[in-house]
Amino acid sequence: MKKAVLLGLLAAAVLLLAGCQPQAAAPAQQPTSTVEAQKSPLELAPTDMPVIEGVPEGYDPTLEEGGGVPIADTDFDASGVPVFAGATPIPLDPVDMPSAPPRQALAFTYATYTASKLGLTFESVAGYTVDDSQQETYVLTEPIEQQKDNYSVQFTFTISPAGANYTAGNLRTDVRAFAADLGKVNYRQWRVSETAERTLMGKPGYYVTYRGEMHDGTIVRGRVHMALLDNRRILTIHYTGPGEYNSDYTDVFYRIRSTLKGT
Repeated sequence: MKKAVLLGLLAAAVLLLAGCQPQAAAPAQQPTSTVEAQKSPLELAPTDMPVIEGVPEGYDPTLEEGGGVPIADTDFDASGVPVFAGATPIPLDPVDMPSAPPRQALAFTYATYTASKLGLTFESVAGYTVDDSQQETYVLTEPIEQQKDNYSVQFTFTISPAGANYTAGNLRTDVRAFAADLGKVNYRQWRVSETAERTLMGKPGYYVTYRGEMHDGTIVRGRVHMALLDNRRILTIHYTGPGEYNSDYTDVFYRIRSTLKGT
């Protein structure tokens, strides 16, 4: 009887001790929302990247790449290029470079020249070098100290005999052939204008202009004018000069043409 009572008390003590132990935490309930948990930007695929709102229209993102904003509206260098904080800007020619100022027209002093062997007189720029060593050719050359763009101006006058059946119409073909032949040597590009009709010394004639680029990059411009004189001779005037100064020396050509006469 005593043993039975002791066993009952022991069982009750075991139950009492078990009830005092801490209970294990219940597992956290998962959210029931269907919205997917936000990913890190590094985990996003390109198509998942968020759209950034509020970027101004025309915004230049390169301004964020370190010192890309002008210090102030008045901070520009001598070339007109903005000065940037923390770096020296490199102008992009021709985008960032200031426009070159217009070049002033050349001013010339004129003098009278006489080509005795050709029976011609005219006015041209004073001080040019004369070469009349050939019987039917007279050449004026710009002195080397007046040379521009590494190319000297020349005016060449030639008189050659014409055949019995030669007409003014033949000049149209010959003046283009003359100009085309000029571009066959020393040039990587060569273009000849359309043929135009123009009198010379009051006689029927034709002329063309041309533009060439030499292998060293020098730009050359020029004009060839031919006329058929009464005594069955062909007068050819050829001007050639640096391309940048073409308008200046074309004016000299006009001066020659307007003052040209026989001796």
